[in-house]
Amino acid sequence: MNEENEIELYTSNWLYNAGVIGFLSCLDRDNYLTNFNDERYCISDNGSININKNIFNSINFYDNYLKDGKVVNLIGKNNYYPNFLSAAGTQNDLFRRYIISLSGNLNEGSCSLCNNGKFISNLDDDKGFNDFLCKMENYNKYHNTLLGPSEKFPNAYWNNKTNIKICHLCAFILIHHHLAFTKLSDGSEIFINSPSFKVMYELNKIVNKLFGREESSQNTRREILAMSIIEYTRRIQTTLGEWNKMNIEIVIKKYEKIYFYNLPYQTVVLISDRKIAGLLSSIGEFSILDAVLDGDEEKLLNITYSILRISIKNVANKGDKKYIDDYLKIWKNKNNLSKTAQKILDLYINIKERRSLYV
Repeated sequence: MNEENEIELYTSNWLYNAGVIGFLSCLDRDNYLTNFNDERYCISDNGSININKNIFNSINFYDNYLKDGKVVNLIGKNNYYPNFLSAAGTQNDLFRRYIISLSGNLNEGSCSLCNNGKFISNLDDDKGFNDFLCKMENYNKYHNTLLGPSEKFPNAYWNNKTNIKICHLCAFILIHHHLAFTKLSDGSEIFINSPSFKVMYELNKIVNKLFGREESSQNTRREILAMSIIEYTRRIQTTLGEWNKMNIEIVIKKYEKIYFYNLPYQTVVLISDRKIAGLLSSIGEFSILDAVLDGDEEKLLNITYSILRISIKNVANKGDKKYIDDYLKIWKNKNNLSKTAQKILDLYINIKERRSLYV
């Protein structure tokens, strides 16, 4: 990309990060920028992302923000961004102009969300557009119905102010944050946050594929985060950096509350090892995964011994069958106990070796 025609974004808080990932998923899902191919954006290994400013000239703002069945609902009363645009449609042209202006020369300034705010130049002779830009700068409930404050409550930010200042680019990015969350059947929504857009992008795609369905309610948040890291390790040819291992967290929204959960660093080190991740994926049993997440390697050894003992019997008794049913749910594992036991033993050995070297 031409440096004069790009904007470099760096990771910040989870809300901003979710906005960036949501914007990328919006572009990829609708595929309305096919003329840019891979030049639309470039996700760097250092965690940042470079956005081609021409994107803002090519966005079909009507189909994606104003039309029925739109990607982002901004008009009038809506679930995420209430009254971001007036229900009467009087701000539609201002919003289109606002998006296009992001492709031009932007002024740098202070922003409470990103490291380096990007502002559209105000036009003294256009009061309507200037008023719209001023509205974008003051973070409020129309930017986020759950986190944005009401002007009636000046302590909403615990600083006796009704708003915080954000830049015009962040205001646009934030209206995509909900697209980065995966909805689960229990009514909650989850997003995996990290210090790298590259890691976030891949992990949240994996989460959506693995858990964006009915049976996801049976999995704990710990299992969801662990399995996503395991699949990332298996599928991506680069390993997680040390700084990412220490800062991967899952953000959980449920009703009017937000929770955070992260795995211990030592656990992430283990499950992001290629051999260990491959064995855990191949075995595929939650009982084995939970033992690893609990740090109970001796349990793996006990399970291995018990399965081998049962496998050499001519006829398994009722107690043996119950033991197998308690720990093994997958048919291929039950049908070949000796092979399953060998995989669990290999997992135990690799975990012991990994702990002795790095943990």
